[in-house]
Amino acid sequence: MVAAHPKHPEILAFIENVSKAYITCGKYMQVKLPLKSKTLQALSSIDPVVRGHSQAVTQLKELANILKHLVPTECDPSLDILRYNVDPNLPNYQDGDDIVKWWAHVFRLEKYPALTQVVRGALSIFHGPLVEASFSLMGDVMRIATFNAVQTVKYTLRSRGRTGITMFKREDVKLGPVDKTVCRNIRAAGKKDKSLRGKRIEEKKKRQADYGSRASCRSAERAKTTAQAEEKQEWPRHVAKQKNAARRKALETLAIAKKKKK
Repeated sequence: MVAAHPKHPEILAFIENVSKAYITCGKYMQVKLPLKSKTLQALSSIDPVVRGHSQAVTQLKELANILKHLVPTECDPSLDILRYNVDPNLPNYQDGDDIVKWWAHVFRLEKYPALTQVVRGALSIFHGPLVEASFSLMGDVMRIATFNAVQTVKYTLRSRGRTGITMFKREDVKLGPVDKTVCRNIRAAGKKDKSLRGKRIEEKKKRQADYGSRASCRSAERAKTTAQAEEKQEWPRHVAKQKNAARRKALETLAIAKKKKK
């Protein structure tokens, strides 16, 4: 509709509202997000895109100071940082490349031992899609019903002066009798959770049908097909490699046996 009638009053009003929402959201995020955090500014310096900039040296030194407990006392990260910032032999990095793989290549060069420890510590911080996945997980865990159940169990145990371990402890973990009530509750909770997940999936499919969207992505399907093809090709190579290794080992054993006979 936008392509067919770009100057239609409703289209113009819609685009104007979207632009206002986008700008308002951006301003709100600038105020609420910790963009002035010194730690975040220092962490941004490990992005290979900023390598070569004078500010990158300053922020890397700040990061090394924040994570100084990771650096051996006999190492000086300052020298590593200066050499890294002007090293012309490091691989090219394009915006959007995998930063972890790029740094893994740098680590293998073993040219910057002190800087390596700092960057490894920075990359180990929970980041990227994992953060979003954790929020999705917490959304499932922290529903009202789940939270109510957690609180009930917690206060029940506290009122009895016991912990979960002591309450359900068995003398023989492998052969001791299992609490049947706990098993029934676990199965009931599992069935209820499975039912709720099924309902959410059905609701999502219905919404997709209503709005005419597709559930799957072509790029994801292509990636899956490519991965399966690569896996099929990898298996024969793996088998051939094992056979070659076994053949070499047999020849070596035979050669050693011949030497002993002589």
